[in-house]
Amino acid sequence: MKKDTNYLIVKTYSAYAIALDSSGRFIKTANPGYEVGDITDKIIPLIYPQDKKRRRNTVIRLAAGLAACICLCAFGIYEYQYMFIEYGSLRMQINPEVEISLSRSGRVLDIEGENADGRDLLENYSYKGKDKETVVDELTDLAIEQNYLADGGRIAISADSRSDAWSERIEAEILEELNRHLKDQGIAVEITIGPMEPADEKETLQVPQSVTIPIPQIPEPTPEQTPDPGSDYEPDGNGGSADTASPSAPASALPSQPPAASQPDSGYGGGDSSYDSDSSYDSDDDSSYNSNGDDSSYDDND
Repeated sequence: MKKDTNYLIVKTYSAYAIALDSSGRFIKTANPGYEVGDITDKIIPLIYPQDKKRRRNTVIRLAAGLAACICLCAFGIYEYQYMFIEYGSLRMQINPEVEISLSRSGRVLDIEGENADGRDLLENYSYKGKDKETVVDELTDLAIEQNYLADGGRIAISADSRSDAWSERIEAEILEELNRHLKDQGIAVEITIGPMEPADEKETLQVPQSVTIPIPQIPEPTPEQTPDPGSDYEPDGNGGSADTASPSAPASALPSQPPAASQPDSGYGGGDSSYDSDSSYDSDDDSSYNSNGDDSSYDDND
């Protein structure tokens, strides 16, 4: 419910009057003929040029303050993201392998060991409030102290983010910082950009293994290729017969034979000779060659 406001005229002038409202405020109002002590519920407040200027200045100040607040909020959000929101990561490989989470400004937000040596290297190490250069230098010193890094060693660095330009800038800055720091330490170390390739590992056999070499099977000869036991020919590779003499058996393998009986020098002797006393060529037969020794090829009986 709206409360009605009453005004008490406390002083009058020819052009204006002073009225007191229910809240206790004194207000200059036009004087249409008020008398002191009059009570009215409507007045015509007087507005002077200086009052308009003061009101305009107040509005400008309020607008400027509001704009400043908006800018501060926007800058604060950007600054918070620039300083405290992860923008990319830096991987550092020695033998320990660690991954460093970075904000866009290069502030270290977190560190994790990627292998057992990396977790041992980060044990009891604090990175709070440090930038990337300080953390990289301190991790290098820890690696030297714990005998992970020495002369002739190698460090590989690689940055990763959604911005290739940012990654290249971070890699270049870390490379320059490590070269300067190791030079001050008097240690010669190879520093490369990119992931470190694993060393070639020779495969060794823990259990002896045997290797079996198969023997080729010789096909069985076909009946056409089977040689005659009494023949001196052997089948060749094309299914024919090769005229090869059988290898002679050694003398010791031949069976012993009794010596042959002495034979007469004449071809007409006895025994097994084909020209013996029973031969068809004798003096008693009617052979065309008679015993009389005639020159004729036919005898008298013909």
